[in-house]
Amino acid sequence: MNATTKQQIANATLTASQARSRWGGTPEPEIEVRYPRGTSHRRLHAALHLIAAEVEVSTPAGERWCVQIDSTSDERGRVYLELSDGTPAEAKRGLDLLRKVVAG
Repeated sequence: MNATTKQQIANATLTASQARSRWGGTPEPEIEVRYPRGTSHRRLHAALHLIAAEVEVSTPAGERWCVQIDSTSDERGRVYLELSDGTPAEAKRGLDLLRKVVAG
């Protein structure tokens, strides 16, 4: 992650994991973003967009997934990959990428 992204997410906890979609249970690699209670929803949204941008520019040209964001509360949200094929191999590649971004 670049310096601006790191500064914006300094107080957040980021966790990359293999989640499942709500619609059919297909694999959905995600980065969960959690901030302390009382954090502005604008800070969360800015962090989600910055992380999503980092994932977009880190995605290899041949991948066809879509990078999405979702905020579930003022302090919690996620950046996730909507996979094009939903195969175990694609899910693994996606999760590996998200882990690199988190470790970044």
